[in-house]
Amino acid sequence: MVAAPFLIPKLSPHFNATITLPGSKSIALRQLALAALCQGVSKIYGVPECDDTSAMLECLNRLGATTVEQQDHIEVHGPMTRDTPVTLNARMSGASTRLLIGLAALRSGTTLIDGHSSLRARTNAPLLDVLQRHGCQVHSDAGKLPVKLQGPIKPPDQLVIDGSLSSQYVTALLLCAPEFSAGPTLEIRIQGDLVSRPYIDITLNEMSKRGGQAYWQDSQTLIVHRRAYTPGNVTIEGDATAATYFAGLAGIHGGTITLTNLGNGSVQGDFNFFAVMEALGAKVDRHPEHTQIKGPSALNSLPAIDMNSMPDAALTLIALAPLIPGDTHITGLSSLHHKECDRLNCPAQEFKALGVHPNLTDDTITVPQLPPQLLRPHVLNTYHDHRMAMAFSLLGSVSGHLKIDHKPVVDKTYPQYWSDYSRLV
Repeated sequence: MVAAPFLIPKLSPHFNATITLPGSKSIALRQLALAALCQGVSKIYGVPECDDTSAMLECLNRLGATTVEQQDHIEVHGPMTRDTPVTLNARMSGASTRLLIGLAALRSGTTLIDGHSSLRARTNAPLLDVLQRHGCQVHSDAGKLPVKLQGPIKPPDQLVIDGSLSSQYVTALLLCAPEFSAGPTLEIRIQGDLVSRPYIDITLNEMSKRGGQAYWQDSQTLIVHRRAYTPGNVTIEGDATAATYFAGLAGIHGGTITLTNLGNGSVQGDFNFFAVMEALGAKVDRHPEHTQIKGPSALNSLPAIDMNSMPDAALTLIALAPLIPGDTHITGLSSLHHKECDRLNCPAQEFKALGVHPNLTDDTITVPQLPPQLLRPHVLNTYHDHRMAMAFSLLGSVSGHLKIDHKPVVDKTYPQYWSDYSRLV
């Protein structure tokens, strides 16, 4: 039986709430993969309970890196096995898929990776091409899942990867590079216009917590030292992308939200979304352990902004844009075509049903202002994309008659989202 569409509750202005965010999925997935390469036990605190991390844990267990879920942390007993054939189901997790492909390149046993139909539609070709050039046997559907891969990779001195579609391809190589390397160092050369560099900086930061040594030599080149990762305890900070929804809600309702587990030491690129909200008139107080945002009485205009470095947060801004005075021109969006759904064309399609008429190019969108009372009733098609639901909850919070087609779609990364949202009602 298909569940009825879910009506997003309308919010009253000037709420004051304290929210503890789920742990960063991006950081958690990297730390789980790193722990699978460590010799010994790693304890990881703050791992978010969501479909993506559940899929990753299941895959690591199949790879022989035993995981044990404790009350407040997850233990990973490494290292993974490398000689047995395994079949992995990444479900809907694109980030897990790319990390698992990197791990598979270290294995002499065959690794078959598959997932949900929406994940099968996303290409892995740039990453698979690199591995195949360096000795891995790769069988795929033109770069898409299912993928069957057998290594180990023949250690190179340099890896060259196209970074114009997704930073996740670079991250997969970077995280495994200490074991890919033929000599004391390995160079990763990035071709094309790199998207989402902050996510690569997250990878570098998480590698350093495990004893890894890697750094930017220049804007297109990474240098990685060959050295073993070390087990140990790591705590995952709050998810900065999840924070953007609450920042946006505070901004449009003049509310106050305190985020307890996301501080000014974060290296997550989406933490910079708070600066976007400041440009819109919000007041942001950044502290080492928490961040507080107070929305303005009315939003400022934001004529033009480049979101290339914050692709996941870009969808939040796109959904917010009809409530911003004037026309909002958002650029740097080419990578949005290759997410869980096409996060440029899909929101544009939903906008039209709501009465908003944006102008698009391949990497930009211009969204005109529309008074909230003119937003049409609509059942939002989420396209199986969790971020479509959470981003468009901003418009639902002012209209009171926006529904989404599948309430549990948020379970992919934030199962408690609607519960936390309801605390603002």
